[in-house]
Amino acid sequence: MKKIYLIFILGAGLFFSACKDTLDVIPDGRLSYEQVFSDDQLTSGYLNRAYSYIPDMGMGYDNSTFLGVYSDEAQDAQDVQGGRIANYYQGMMSSSNNLVEGGGNTGTYNNMYTGIRKCNVFIDHIDQATKLIDENNRTKWKGEAYTLRAFYFLQLIKRFGPLPIIRHDLPTDFDYSTQKRPSFYECAQAVLADCDSALAQPNLPWRTKLEAERGAMTKSVATAIKSQAILFAASPLWNGGQNYWTEAAAITKASLDALLGKNYALYNPATSPVKAYSNYQRFFLVRPEMMENPANDKETIYSQKGQVGAVWQQHGLPFIADVVKAGACPSQELVDAYETLNGQPVLDLANPYQDADHLIPNYNTANTQYDKNNPYKNRDPRLFSTIYCNGVFHNLANNTVPVWTYDGGNAGISQTDNRFTRTGYYLRKFKDFTSTKTANKDGYWRYFRLAEMYLNYAEAEFYANGVTANAIGAVNAVRKRAGMPDLPAGISAAEFELRLRNERRVEFAFEEQRYFDVRRWKVQDKTEGVVTGMKIEQTAPNTFSYERVVVSQRPLTDAKYLMWPIPNIEELKYAQVGVTYQNPGW
Repeated sequence: MKKIYLIFILGAGLFFSACKDTLDVIPDGRLSYEQVFSDDQLTSGYLNRAYSYIPDMGMGYDNSTFLGVYSDEAQDAQDVQGGRIANYYQGMMSSSNNLVEGGGNTGTYNNMYTGIRKCNVFIDHIDQATKLIDENNRTKWKGEAYTLRAFYFLQLIKRFGPLPIIRHDLPTDFDYSTQKRPSFYECAQAVLADCDSALAQPNLPWRTKLEAERGAMTKSVATAIKSQAILFAASPLWNGGQNYWTEAAAITKASLDALLGKNYALYNPATSPVKAYSNYQRFFLVRPEMMENPANDKETIYSQKGQVGAVWQQHGLPFIADVVKAGACPSQELVDAYETLNGQPVLDLANPYQDADHLIPNYNTANTQYDKNNPYKNRDPRLFSTIYCNGVFHNLANNTVPVWTYDGGNAGISQTDNRFTRTGYYLRKFKDFTSTKTANKDGYWRYFRLAEMYLNYAEAEFYANGVTANAIGAVNAVRKRAGMPDLPAGISAAEFELRLRNERRVEFAFEEQRYFDVRRWKVQDKTEGVVTGMKIEQTAPNTFSYERVVVSQRPLTDAKYLMWPIPNIEELKYAQVGVTYQNPGW
């Protein structure tokens, strides 16, 4: 009895299976599972509850910021006020204080496991549901639950590393001391199996077709999850010294081909009523269409139901009314990653800086277009679609209101005021220039989109088979939409790897890819020690001088930052059943 009592007090997290739902028991008027799954509306309602743990990405991190500020993509201007973000930059994160999450220390861990448990309950009981009004819903809802469970588990293992694979609602007297930590590959196989189970459900659609279905899981989402899960499993951080690239190449190709076969395509319409710098920027501003054959946005695979948030206000320009703070300020390292229009990198990608502080750039001698005295000229259009640089226009209706980030300009650098940039740059992605306090027109967060499927496949194909035409073609498809030339013919393997990684960096800026990419590639120790910016002085009208400056020295290159710590409260629960369960270094 002692062990049973202990399990009851352990609570959530891994031990979620012992915490019975308010729908589990009868005596005080609450419902049993048998009652829930004998009623159509209650069955549907239980699945809806399982959906309620989908995390808000984008601005869903501490103080309404982006995950990118915890990588070399950006410095959050809120650091001048001290607090959690400043503490993170000083290396003060711990298992009892996850400084990335929004103030709690068990949020993602607890929520994902709770969501998994609800999916387990649903999957275990849906076949016994006796009174479904529409029998087609049985397999449709089952497919959604399998996909949702795969999604939750993938979010867990991306952050915390491999965790126990729980696929049924466990009894209250389950002996958790028997749980062993599997390999990441084993976890990924569980994700793939769930996705395959979802894809086998005949009534699960490939796309949602009605507004009421916005946010529902589909076969397309299951397909995208497979692509990402196997890519992570094959990557250096998680492969356990095994080579899974051949399997990853096959799965990522099958995922891409399946989505292309269902009329998915990169967003690149000829015309659009939304004013933006480019179709790349416009894509993040248009609301995903709910129809089987979207007229314009054929790229979105899965998105949040609503807008990403008030980006204009929380990550805004200081001269705009009602802006609260500058928020995520893109780093000079990110700006350096954007090529010039001739398709040449600005820096030597193999060794981009000659010093540890990134103040002495190692320029690519083959680049004839870059001018260090006019550094924003002739650059990849994705730069200006993602970032406000000095002199870029804010009002695209008539190309007025330049964003002047030079010293003394309307948006210059500040080391004390969080409404002004810390790096000399401001975030533009997701932001509509017409947004105001009473009319927020900012964009939408995509959890999965087709461009990722192309670049996932390109990476897996490359590591499996070398620089093939298929690997090059997948990268070039993404570059073409951006308005950039193809990769050079005859590119070497070493150069292709660098160019592919850089392509992911610029294509997915602020989309939570870079943070995980540098970890799964095990290069985080080389990328996250310093963030720099550009201090600009106006020497004459429309003439400027440029000085690279260190914005932040971050003691975050230790290997422990490859994974989030298991929350301390969960670690203590493990200890009570004799299990030591914590990530290295925490």
